Amino acid sequence: MPRAKKSEEKEINIEDSFKRLEEITALLEKPDTKLKEAMELYTEGVKLADSCKKTLEGVEKEIKILSEDE
Repeated sequence: MPRAKKSEEKEINIEDSFKRLEEITALLEKPDTKLKEAMELYTEGVKLADSCKKTLEGVEKEIKILSEDE
């Protein structure tokens, strides 16, 4: 089976990260979420958001490089 390109792997990972961020948001919006769980979810969400930001910045750089070649 052919291996996915690096940019395709990033896309899959970022899509999964966005999905998880949506799940975390839904859980944090529930009034019955305990404080300890909410803090753990919040921490996970911040890490995922930072990871997504870095991935998007990398993709943006790749696009700029490709655009310069034209």
